[in-house]
Amino acid sequence: MPEELKLIPTADAAPPRTSLLRRLFRLKDIGFYLMIALAWFGAAYTDADAQGSRWYWHGLIPVFGLICIITQWPYVEPTVKARALLVLRQILHWGGLLLLMQLVFVATTDGFMDALDDRQASFLLMLNVTLTTFLAGLYFNWRLCVVALFLGIGAVFMVVMQNIAPILVYAGITAIAVYLLWSWWYTRWQTRRTDPAEA
Repeated sequence: MPEELKLIPTADAAPPRTSLLRRLFRLKDIGFYLMIALAWFGAAYTDADAQGSRWYWHGLIPVFGLICIITQWPYVEPTVKARALLVLRQILHWGGLLLLMQLVFVATTDGFMDALDDRQASFLLMLNVTLTTFLAGLYFNWRLCVVALFLGIGAVFMVVMQNIAPILVYAGITAIAVYLLWSWWYTRWQTRRTDPAEA
C-alpha cells in the first residue's frame, strides 16, 4: 500500500520588495512632489514678473488645497459631517494664504503702497507658502512638513543666488583679467629667456 503523501507546510513566501523608484513615487505622494515643483516655479515667475504672476498664485493655492483634501479624504471618518469639516478647514486654511498673497501684491503695486520690490515680494510669497504648508503638515499630513522644508530651502537658495550672482560676475571678470595679465607677463618672460638681447 503506497504511503500517504503528506503536505509539508511551507513558510509564506516573502512579499516581493518594491523598487526604490516605486516607493518614492507612490500615487499618494505624487501630489506632494507636484506642490514643490509648482511652488518653485511660482517663486521664479514672481521674481521675474511680480504683477503678472498674480493669476498663477490665485490658481495655485486652490490646487494646494485640493491636493490636501484628496490626500486626507481616505483617512477621515466616512460621514458627511467629517468630510464637510475637512473641506471647510482646508478652504479656510488656504484661503487665508490667498488673502495674504493679495495683500503682498497690493504692496508691490506702483503708486498705491509700493512697499515691496519684486524680489522682496517673491521671497515673502515663498515664505508664506512655506509656513502655510508647514502648518497644514502639522494638522493634516506630516508629508506636507517635508514639502515645507523643500520650499523653505528653495526660498533661501533663490535669495542667496540672487545675492551671489553679481559677485560671481565680478569674480569671473577678475579671473579673466588676471589670466590675461599672467599670459602677457609669461609670454614676455619666455621671450626674454630665449632671446637675452631683448632684455
